[in-house]
Amino acid sequence: MTAVSAVIPTRNRPDLVARAVRSATAQTMTDLEIIVVVDGSDPVTEAALAAIAEPRLRVLVNPLPVGGGEARNVGVRAAHGEWIAFLDDDDEWLPAKLEHQLAEIAASAVDQPIAFCPIVVRGPDGDHAWRSRPTRPGEAASEYLFVRSSLRAGEGTVGTSTIVARRSLLMAVPFEPGLGRFQDADWILRAAAAGAVFVYCPRRLSIWTAPGQRASITAAHATDWRQAADWIGRRRGLVTARAYAAFLLVRVAALAAASGDRSAIRVLWREARRAGRPGVLDVVLFGARWIVPDGFRRRLRRRLAGVRLPLGQT
Repeated sequence: MTAVSAVIPTRNRPDLVARAVRSATAQTMTDLEIIVVVDGSDPVTEAALAAIAEPRLRVLVNPLPVGGGEARNVGVRAAHGEWIAFLDDDDEWLPAKLEHQLAEIAASAVDQPIAFCPIVVRGPDGDHAWRSRPTRPGEAASEYLFVRSSLRAGEGTVGTSTIVARRSLLMAVPFEPGLGRFQDADWILRAAAAGAVFVYCPRRLSIWTAPGQRASITAAHATDWRQAADWIGRRRGLVTARAYAAFLLVRVAALAAASGDRSAIRVLWREARRAGRPGVLDVVLFGARWIVPDGFRRRLRRRLAGVRLPLGQT
C-alpha cells in the first residue's frame, strides 16, 4: 500500500496545477502517489498534466463539473494510500511537509488525526507567515476554527492544503457534495463529531495564495452572507454556543458588511444572542465591522497579517 495519496482538484488552471504537482513531486517523503482530479472536460489542463514526466501522477477527469468538495471525494475513492493529503491547485507544499506531518502523527499516537500546520500567505506584497497557534487541550474543533482570542490574522486557520488524514476517515466522512463555501470547516466539524482529533505541526509547510490572487472552483460562492448564516445554522449541533456566536458576529458579519447589507446587523446580533454565547472580542469586532472606516480596517489588517518574510524565505 502507498503511504500517502496527494489529492489535487483543478479546473481551467493548467499552469497553477502543474506548479502544485511539482511541489508534491519534490516531497522528501517519496512513498507517494499524486492524484489530480480535473473537474469537467478541460483539454488544456489535461495536456499540461500529460506533459509532466512523473510515474506517480494519476489524472482523473470528471465528465461533468461536480465542485471542489466532490472532486476531492473522487480522488479519495480512487486513492491507494493509507493517508490522504489535500492540495489546492493554486497552493504549494514545501519539500518536507509530509515528512514532518507524518512524524507528528506518529508521535501523537492519535488514531484518527486531522493533521495540519501553519501557512505562508502569498500575496501581491510578498509572503507573510500567519501566526496560527496550537490547539489547546480539550478545545472543541469549532472553537479553534471560529473563536478569536486576539486580533492576529490566521489564528485558527486550518487550510485545506495543510490537512493530512486517514483515507478510512475520509471514506466514512466525505466532503459534502455541492457545498460552495466552508468546505474544509464543514468536513472538519463532521470529522471531529466522528472522533477525529487535531494534530498540530508547528512548522510552516504550505504556501497559500491569498484571495484576490486566484479564482478557484469554489470561490463563486464567497459573498452571500445569508448562505453562510444558513450553513452554520444547519451545523449548529456540531458547534459550541461560543463558536456559533463568534461565527455569526465575525465571519458572517464580514460578508454582510462587504455587500453593504446593513439589515444583517439586527439579524445576526439577535441570532447570536438567542442561540449562541458571544464573547467580548466578538462584540467588539462586530461593532467595528460597521463603524470603523474600511480604509483604517484595511491598514490594521495589513499590520496584523503576520510576520513579513524576506523574498524567497518560507
